[in-house]
Amino acid sequence: MTTPLKIWTDFSFEKWSGGMGLVDLLIPLRGQSTVEQNGEINISKGRFDEYERQGHQLFTLTSLEDADIAVFPIGYPMREPAPDLAAAIEEFSETVTKAGKKTIVFAAGDEDLVEVKIPDATIFHISLYATKRGRQQFSWPQFHDDFIETHCNGTASYRSKPPVPTIGFCGYAPPLNQKWSKFKVKESLRLGLNYLGVMKRQPSKSAHSYRARALRSLMRQGKVKTNFIIREQFAFAGPYGNLLPGGTQETAQIFRKEYVENILDNDYNLCARGFANCSLRLYETLCCGRIPVFINTNCVLPYDSIIDWKKHVVWIEESDISRMPQLIEKFHNSLSDEEFVALQASNRELWQEYLSPEGFFKNLRRVVE
Repeated sequence: MTTPLKIWTDFSFEKWSGGMGLVDLLIPLRGQSTVEQNGEINISKGRFDEYERQGHQLFTLTSLEDADIAVFPIGYPMREPAPDLAAAIEEFSETVTKAGKKTIVFAAGDEDLVEVKIPDATIFHISLYATKRGRQQFSWPQFHDDFIETHCNGTASYRSKPPVPTIGFCGYAPPLNQKWSKFKVKESLRLGLNYLGVMKRQPSKSAHSYRARALRSLMRQGKVKTNFIIREQFAFAGPYGNLLPGGTQETAQIFRKEYVENILDNDYNLCARGFANCSLRLYETLCCGRIPVFINTNCVLPYDSIIDWKKHVVWIEESDISRMPQLIEKFHNSLSDEEFVALQASNRELWQEYLSPEGFFKNLRRVVE
């Protein structure tokens, strides 16, 4: 068994976490936050239970002097921090630098990465851009519960190859399925600018326009079967931005069931960015043992130096969105019946080994040491 990575941190930062607690890496050492454990506001409650059980084999707390690496204990503030937090970050940085150690930082929020004021830090962020990626910057997956465990009684099943592939999507993609309003007009204008290439130059303003553009491309053809549920409202709600589609606990359960079933009931699933330059649906699709249709909007994916991502997804460059149906059809026809089933199983294994909470953190030392 691999020797646990020795880490040091400063738990006093928890008071600045806004109730969200410490970064996910520290869960086995400090436990899950009250927000994380509250099923009333967190529909993915339980996603870290297995990691909490296994994590003691991966990490151990120690003094800074004996540590392999320091961990910044809360999500690094993407916007300008309050003066007292800024001062605490500076003190943390000076302490770690003086000890001759490096720091792991997990950036918080969907925004483009701001300057992390901790020298020589290894930074993980969900919304990196490949052409802006800095030294020692890596992507990390958005974590969720294991859909096979929570919705399929722990038994994964894989689809046989059909003559015509089906592609699913369940979610929010304005201006599609929006009532006429100023908001719909605004999002229609954003979509138009996306078609004109403006969003490629200003990606932080693209919002859900790539998603809407991809859906429109797929709906206007007959090469693949589409199974789309386009929501009127955004899925994240509540004071902590938790995943509550429908806005209430009752509707969240119904919407969540429909969402998971939409992934499971289709061969392929559309995975395109929203506000952040990443797709939670990518990881959920892999978890279910299905095949993502991934729209690459200058993205950085987790463990990209280890994982050959193009072997696991239908890779669509943003310049090829209009050709998506043909590219999906070509990919589908290139697989034998056996290869089609094997790819689904391989995708499920990829999520378990690298993208689930326990899988991701098990492999962390491969990029931080």
